[in-house]
Amino acid sequence: MKKIVGSILIILFVSQSSLGQLDLGGKWTGTSNWGLQKYKMVLNLSQEGSLLEGNIEIETVEKTKSAIYTVSGFIKNNKIILKGIKFTSKEGDWCIPAFEIKHETSLDREKLIGRWKSNNVKGGCLPGITGKVDLAKSKDATVVKRSVSIAENDRLGNALSKELQKRKYYALIIGVQDYSDNAIVDLDRPVADARALRSVLVDEYTFNPENITFLTNPNRTEIIETFDLLTSRVEATDNLLIFYAGHGIWDEQIEQGYWLPSDAKKSSKAAWLSNGTIRDYIRAIDSKHTLLITDACFSGGILKTREAFSSSKAMLEMYKLQSRKAMTSGTLKTVPDKSVFIEYLIKALQNNEQPLVSADQLFSSFKYNVINNSPNGQVPQYGVISQADDEGGDFLFLKK
Repeated sequence: MKKIVGSILIILFVSQSSLGQLDLGGKWTGTSNWGLQKYKMVLNLSQEGSLLEGNIEIETVEKTKSAIYTVSGFIKNNKIILKGIKFTSKEGDWCIPAFEIKHETSLDREKLIGRWKSNNVKGGCLPGITGKVDLAKSKDATVVKRSVSIAENDRLGNALSKELQKRKYYALIIGVQDYSDNAIVDLDRPVADARALRSVLVDEYTFNPENITFLTNPNRTEIIETFDLLTSRVEATDNLLIFYAGHGIWDEQIEQGYWLPSDAKKSSKAAWLSNGTIRDYIRAIDSKHTLLITDACFSGGILKTREAFSSSKAMLEMYKLQSRKAMTSGTLKTVPDKSVFIEYLIKALQNNEQPLVSADQLFSSFKYNVINNSPNGQVPQYGVISQADDEGGDFLFLKK
């Protein structure tokens, strides 16, 4: 099988029982196979009317590969249609099959029996490969809940905090202040600012030092290679923070912004790192939430829109949705070397006393401090990274 990417389409053909009487809610356990390779398979479903949601767990008998992904769907025209949504975990490579399964009752046992086959989607199983599926409804029909719920009186979001403690927080922190081209003015503060941010993330929040990559005056190749590493390391349940402090340039003619790595030349774009390239990597990294923070001139060029929300209930709903957001020190204008943006960002992180704070809430807490204390009318920005697969969620900082 090859790597699973995209959606999973499952069609269950109902062989008996009217849809009004059919109850698919509960746990279905059994096996699937591909040739001689056998898999243990568990389908957890909950049903409300004709609507279905749940998850599928699959694992090789040898327990060398496994995957869990959520599904949702509906019952219509004598068919039960489910669509895979997102992985919550995976080990090893998988492809995306389609299923044709019949609902049967035998000796008072409900069963879903059929085959999986090729699926014409990106990352789908190739034509010509197929396998059997044989599931029986468990006597213990309680659905295993994979999602987090928050009670009305859980104002601090304690349930979500416990769930986030199981997730990894990665960070890529970049500070560039020394440039090889004499035509580019060296800066004084980016590396120190980057170190200060790293310290507060490690000391105050759940960022493990081993999951933080700190780059001091990297060249373009080093940044690209680090992005490549993150695409293979970061999983679908992980969170990623990317920080860049250094020179930024806006090309008015092509309407494109750039980071300037240490080997950049003022006279050539060859070593510049475009917003488009950064956006492509952010889209490719398979995180649950990615937050980009940039403290550079013209950094606002990567943004699209801005949204706001609050409360633990809202944070739960936003965490369920994938996000690709950015927080920048300014719009399409220059910003000073001594950054009031990073100063007030770090203060906001240090002064936060809540167990959970969203990136949007954090930004709102210090935005006007930056505007009021900037020597050149600096207006920081927060919003969606356009065309990077943002689905409306937000990054959440978790206190230790």
